[in-house]
Amino acid sequence: MTKAEFDKQMADLDRELSQVPAAPAKTVVPPPAAGPEWWSNQNAMTMSAVVLIFGIVVLVLCAGLMRSSRPSPEAILRVFGTVLIITGALFLVVAGYTDQQVAPVMGLLGTLAGYLLGKGSPNEPTPPRTDKSDK
Repeated sequence: MTKAEFDKQMADLDRELSQVPAAPAKTVVPPPAAGPEWWSNQNAMTMSAVVLIFGIVVLVLCAGLMRSSRPSPEAILRVFGTVLIITGALFLVVAGYTDQQVAPVMGLLGTLAGYLLGKGSPNEPTPPRTDKSDK
């Protein structure tokens, strides 16, 4: 196909399009998102506040119980850190964030929980190593 033939076909298409009457534009309104009717913004705010208040109550209870026993700083960090991580994760889930928004934060909270609960105390004796290559 040459450039002249292409230009002629385009001119013919332009003429045909100019002869077609223009239809009035219709406004298309998308249907409302189908979500659960029982979960409104007010309900999400109420549940989020309940989760945060519950977390504060648990922290106060932990502080009261730990006050009499005088635990080590590491034990205090483990208890309070675990309670804060669980409360934060529950808050994010209840607040209505999507899984794509919550996934990175859950990964970070899981990393923190693994660090807090996984590291051993320096006072704990380590089991003796048995080297199987000596036998």
